Amino acid sequence: MSRKGIPTKPNKTEKATAADSVFTKNTTAKWIVDYFKPQGSILEPAAGENAFYNLFENKEKYRCEITDGLDFFEWNKKVDWIITNPPYSIYDLFLQKAFSVADNVVFFVPIAKAFKSNKIQQMVIDYGGLKEIVYMGGGSKHGFAFGFPVGCLHYQKGFVGDCKITYVMDGW
Repeated sequence: MSRKGIPTKPNKTEKATAADSVFTKNTTAKWIVDYFKPQGSILEPAAGENAFYNLFENKEKYRCEITDGLDFFEWNKKVDWIITNPPYSIYDLFLQKAFSVADNVVFFVPIAKAFKSNKIQQMVIDYGGLKEIVYMGGGSKHGFAFGFPVGCLHYQKGFVGDCKITYVMDGW
């Protein structure tokens, strides 16, 4: 259990579900990687079909995928970047774990996830800040079975300043 009362790993009742398997289209993943241009070591902690991982040109790239026996919650190596579409049902835990191992965290998710709870807001403040929100339209534009607004949330360790909001309506 963390000092803020948020468990550091899912318990028996907090497992990712089949509904968490929302795969990112290759064109969307390419746009995201091209936009952020991550440098240094990179981890895709919910690799699924490797949509992001296959695009990382860095020599030091890593992946985790629970269905392959590579559990992100067992990962301890520090990295410069995490870019992923995380499991939504354990979003809080996934974000907390990402903050513990990466200086930059980019989650491609429904944008409302950034403001889901006071616990998340406190985690973000303790980590650094939300550097940028990239609004990318409705989820159905990206092959998801829902239409709520999705985009990238870029959290940065130690970040202080205003959150940039970028609207991108096409390009994938």
